[in-house]
Amino acid sequence: MTINTALNKKLKNFHLILGSTSPRRQQILKENLGIANFTTIASNFPEDLDKEKISPLEYVQLTSSKKAEAIYKTHGDTFRQNTLILTCDTIVTCNGKIFEKPMTKSAQAKFFQHFNTHRDIEVISAITVLKVENEKVSEYKDNAITKLSFKADNEDVIQAYIESEEGLEVAGGFKYQQLGCLLFDFISGDYYNVVGLPINTYELLNKAVE
Repeated sequence: MTINTALNKKLKNFHLILGSTSPRRQQILKENLGIANFTTIASNFPEDLDKEKISPLEYVQLTSSKKAEAIYKTHGDTFRQNTLILTCDTIVTCNGKIFEKPMTKSAQAKFFQHFNTHRDIEVISAITVLKVENEKVSEYKDNAITKLSFKADNEDVIQAYIESEEGLEVAGGFKYQQLGCLLFDFISGDYYNVVGLPINTYELLNKAVE
């Protein structure tokens, strides 16, 4: 559902590209931010930055920015009107370590062993809007951090969740919006950041179209 906000009126002057094929990000953009008029293009940026040399926040900020730049470099010649490229990168961190997507149940179990020891988890997202207007390129950035607390004495749920295979191939090894919520005591911050796209994306788009 869309709503007739000032942002949506201004977006009519742009071609909005969501630099992601994630169904969750598309859904949040449409159903929670009320923005339905966009196209999706997957970025070809390899996401292979060296995590050892920069902080987790710097890592997602740079990755998100590089995703947008890659789309512009690949498709910029095809733009026929003013364009906004929206990209997002999200990671899960615990005790300073970044947890990628576990591909096996054994790898996921190791993630949860670490979470069980340290418990305090952060979901960090960086969002980028690259505005291409009258051949001028401008970049707008923001981020969101949501804190989760891994539940203690929860071995039965942990094992059952691993066997369900729900959390395979997703950052951190869990889907908080589904059964993964049973792994945690509480959430502090933006829920939609954990799901896939932080709500402050709306305000970033507002800044870009001013």
